Amino acid sequence: MNLNDTVGIPAQARHLAAKHAIAGFDGAGSLCWMFANAKLVVWAADGNIKSQTTASLPYAAADAAVSVAALQAGGVAAAVCTSEGNLSVWPTMSISSGLLQARISQEVTCMASVILPSQLCIIVCATAHGRLFRVDCVAQAPAAQNQALSVVPLQQAETSLMGSLTNFWGSRVASVAKNAIHALQVISYDQSLQVLALTNASLECWQMATPPGSTAQLLWSHPVLSSMQKQARATAQLSLCSLSAMSMKGSRHNVAVLADAPDGTLALQLLSISPTSKPEELSNHSLDVSKAEPTAQSATEGRAKWRCCCGQKLQVLIWRESGSAYRWTVETGLVRQDLDETVLSATAAADAKAPHWLILMSSKVVQVAMDLVLPAHSVAVTAQPSAASRRPAVSQALSQLTGSSQVKSSGMPQAVPQDEVFQLMQAAVYNPAQDLARQRSIQQLARMVPRLQEPPGAANVIAVFSARVIDVLPKQWGRALAADYLQQLCDKEDFHQTFLTTLEEIDVMRVLDPEALRVLFESAEKLEAVSAVREYENEQREESQMERMTMLQDVIFDAGRLCAAPVSAPVEQRSEQEIFYSCPSTSAEAFFEAVSNQLAGLETSAYADTSSTQLEQALELAQAVQNVLNKTHARHQELIQAYQRDMFRVSADSPWWSAGLTVRTALQALADTLARLAQLLQGGDLAHFEKGIKWLLTMTETVLVCFTQAMDSCQAAAKLQALKQDYERARHKYLQLLLDIAQSLGEEGGGTLLVQRVEELADAHRAYAQLFEVCQLQGDDFKLHSIMMRHRTTDSGNHLDLEQSAVAYVFDRLFTEGEHERLLSFPDQFNQDLTQWLQKRLASAGSDRTRAASLRRLTWLHELRRKEYGAASRTLADVTNNNEGDSATVHRAACIAKLTKLAAVKGPILTPSQEDVDYVNHAHTKIIMLQVQEALGMGSEVVHPMSHLLTACLSDDTPPSQVCYVFLLLGHLRPIERQQAYRHAITVKTAM
Repeated sequence: MNLNDTVGIPAQARHLAAKHAIAGFDGAGSLCWMFANAKLVVWAADGNIKSQTTASLPYAAADAAVSVAALQAGGVAAAVCTSEGNLSVWPTMSISSGLLQARISQEVTCMASVILPSQLCIIVCATAHGRLFRVDCVAQAPAAQNQALSVVPLQQAETSLMGSLTNFWGSRVASVAKNAIHALQVISYDQSLQVLALTNASLECWQMATPPGSTAQLLWSHPVLSSMQKQARATAQLSLCSLSAMSMKGSRHNVAVLADAPDGTLALQLLSISPTSKPEELSNHSLDVSKAEPTAQSATEGRAKWRCCCGQKLQVLIWRESGSAYRWTVETGLVRQDLDETVLSATAAADAKAPHWLILMSSKVVQVAMDLVLPAHSVAVTAQPSAASRRPAVSQALSQLTGSSQVKSSGMPQAVPQDEVFQLMQAAVYNPAQDLARQRSIQQLARMVPRLQEPPGAANVIAVFSARVIDVLPKQWGRALAADYLQQLCDKEDFHQTFLTTLEEIDVMRVLDPEALRVLFESAEKLEAVSAVREYENEQREESQMERMTMLQDVIFDAGRLCAAPVSAPVEQRSEQEIFYSCPSTSAEAFFEAVSNQLAGLETSAYADTSSTQLEQALELAQAVQNVLNKTHARHQELIQAYQRDMFRVSADSPWWSAGLTVRTALQALADTLARLAQLLQGGDLAHFEKGIKWLLTMTETVLVCFTQAMDSCQAAAKLQALKQDYERARHKYLQLLLDIAQSLGEEGGGTLLVQRVEELADAHRAYAQLFEVCQLQGDDFKLHSIMMRHRTTDSGNHLDLEQSAVAYVFDRLFTEGEHERLLSFPDQFNQDLTQWLQKRLASAGSDRTRAASLRRLTWLHELRRKEYGAASRTLADVTNNNEGDSATVHRAACIAKLTKLAAVKGPILTPSQEDVDYVNHAHTKIIMLQVQEALGMGSEVVHPMSHLLTACLSDDTPPSQVCYVFLLLGHLRPIERQQAYRHAITVKTAM
């Protein structure tokens, strides 16, 4: 191994190191720090002594969490929090910046911090009770003296009657960790921050907005401990101890999670995360350091803790505090680093030209290149075997043929006979990696690549062989082999992965059409789904420790019958269960069809003796379905990670199979059954009722996510529109049902918590009707306004069209329900939205005069409220011109139109424009004419001409008093109009 550089550390730091100091680096690897005996020393990792900064706490601190960050303009921001929760922050570590202090009410276990371009310093503190707190301060010396620390809990407190809502596919439903947080890391994106928190059992990701005081929302929670325990070789219980994330290309990060066991075994899990999707497990590895590190002990027993740091290309540095360091890669396994001092801390420096590790020891900082060369005396631990380990043999065979792993097209158009391809593929997939026959087969396949694109679609020879791999029948049958189903499925998974790896290595996928690619990748997922069914069935049998018939077994037998005809080959007699587990290409979807069938006949089945019994069976089936979909989705994400280019080329003419109609129908049948049974048990069997509601919530979320997955994977316009309509119906049906149940429960019966759950789901899926109902139920207009603001934009931040936004829904709802005063009382930030909404609704009112009149009245009232007098006068003129309302209404509108026009006059009122003068005169004349018509008993539907009015006025039937009143009104006209009126009167009288 190459030691590129060694740098000494300051004398004060060496002095602290001798006192059992804790040490570390900032997030960028540019600063080192060391803390002991209430004293903190920070210096540049490159050894620049001038950058050294020292600070001391005003109180004793034996144990503390420390976080340090470099400021863009120079300087250092630092924070120290004792285990008792005493927090001290230096916005800039200098005498002038001062020390800020705050109190956190729980035992703090770790901290992380980030500096934004605005110089806002955000510090996240984690506690032994699983709580996260956010601390904000301005990282500038002048501002530090007068500011106070803002300490905000990131999570909402939760006391649950129903328990936390089960997450599905990384949903945004909030949940609070119920155990200690051991490690934190803050990842900064353009518009937000994400906090990774490692608890006793899981890795959680919290989304946090950047404005000061913002809380966080749980994006996902990944059960790393159970997954690692299952894969590890440790016989003792593992304990999660370390977390590290490394930025990769784009917005993705690789994450390493380390766990240790008292027997000296370490477990390492590698994941890939992105800002918007659930984490993807890349691999799990067991590392035995007991021989190389005989004194290694578990952190759970109070001894030295193991730590890890993720580097480039899935390299990981692992060290024990005040112990040895090891470097790990998939190819080399675990290799001990040759160092002459024990390790205090380490980090990865993201140098694009020369990525390297920085290792901090008691007297120096060592820079080590990441290009690992395996020495002769190293201690290595091999990774878990997988189909991917056969890649070198494939590459070797290709290099013998072409000199590289890329095969050039030979331009041969004719298709290869299917039997010939099958024979070669079988040799490549089923023979050992170093077998010569396998290598020759790969060479021949490489020559055929251009011809393997024919025929297209599902009939393509590669697609057909993919289905053949997962549907191959075992050599013999019988109940004695029932326990081997899972092993057979695991073997098929390995063979199919080898098949995909071979295709990738010889570059066959690039010539396949989208439909053929779809068959390849769906085959891998269907195999995973059927394996998940078997795993769940085995787990249930082990837990119950008895052979009993369950609805899940009925479903498996029913699914076997459904797919028996397509696989009826001339072999020995097979049971339905054997057929189901042998033919995943058809049995995966048949499983969901059988779920629907079994639920349809539940009330008349053998489990129909009581509602509680029916619910127990339905719950078991719901858990099995949930487990299958979780595993299938995880496999889907793995395929995207491994074959990104080809996965994005897959045909999108219809939804992906795991979000298809058969699956959605089964999920809705489960939700309907759970809803029916839970309602029957309400007020009676409380325990079963609570379980039923909890899983109804889970199935509702699963149904809705499945619909969104279907819409995301379908680009055909007609199918997409139909999917959207079905999605909206299902969304309204289940969320409204849950909301109705919550209202019937009341506050004491757990209704408040259920309302909260419904609100979270409705918010995630833009169910505006239920969000409006929740706000109405709680009488919370402020929440309604917040929802309207939040749902103005898409999840990616783009502005929604008004018709698709929550704003339009709320306006429509209030208008329909006649709450016009409330419609006009929204805060100013909705003024423009209301103006646009009124314009659109007026334009679409058509011949509905009543609706148009109401909308026009709201329009001029809204314009007056905004002091837009010119616009209001024009709207009022439309009211009078269209004669909307009775005489009094039209008369009032004409009067207000005149007043608003006067109010809208620009400049001094004594010097109005000619346009303003003409408008006011016209309005004045119209008011007089309406009054004359009213005096003569005429309606206001039409403003009659002057000659018509005078003819009616001067007729013999008109009383003299009425004639006098009319001429009194005419006297209020402008002189020129009054003169014209008198001339009309003379003409009319003369004609009589």
